[in-house]
Amino acid sequence: MKKLEALECIFDGKDRFILAFSGGLDSAFLALYLKRLGKEFIAVTVDNGMLPDLECIKREAKKLGIKHRVLEIDLFNDRAFSENTEERCYFCKKQMIGALNDFKDEMGFNYIIDASNRSDLVDYRAGIVALHEEGILTPLLDAEIGKEDIIRYAKEFGLELRPPQSCLATRVPSYVVIRKPIIEKIRQVENAILKLGLSLVRTRVHEKLLRIQVLESEMEEAIKHRDRINEIAKRAGFAYVTIDLEGYEI
Repeated sequence: MKKLEALECIFDGKDRFILAFSGGLDSAFLALYLKRLGKEFIAVTVDNGMLPDLECIKREAKKLGIKHRVLEIDLFNDRAFSENTEERCYFCKKQMIGALNDFKDEMGFNYIIDASNRSDLVDYRAGIVALHEEGILTPLLDAEIGKEDIIRYAKEFGLELRPPQSCLATRVPSYVVIRKPIIEKIRQVENAILKLGLSLVRTRVHEKLLRIQVLESEMEEAIKHRDRINEIAKRAGFAYVTIDLEGYEI
């Protein structure tokens, strides 16, 4: 529990937070933790056009019983983002922080919190660079809390463990320009496949070919629905469809 004690110390003397809320396990845990500490906060989701399922995030906030707002930004007209370089996440995060800062000032709150954790440091994360540049609080990072810790605490707090959502821009290969029509197709296909009973779907665009990833434990289920999956993808405009036999690792 030493890490939780360190986390509590980070919040000592601070209140009135804007929590960047994705609806995933990390931000859901942080929301519940703030609630237990009796802190005043608003969970805010920035709809940047890359969310797989905004309604799912709204349902999660309602389930947690927290104040929730949605802000909108337009990334498609941001050339620095849409060029889809290795710094894409940096430019996205900068715009999101700008929207959160404006909302924070409008509401008269004091701090913005992001739920990035220690496990996010394994790979280079351009978005974390932006967080530090803008002075955003990263309490999970500061308390050296990683994904395994969050999963353990979430179980103790009674949080439901669900497969993570992730930014739809990750489905497009680096340096291929990100445009709204392809993102809409990806969202449409993934949500349709999820309705077949799978818990996680990632689609990867390779020009006219769509490579579909599912959990290894659900591979047989996906193959059982291969005709329907093929129909869904081709109706969205993809000429070729394949299921990645390696499976997706969380």
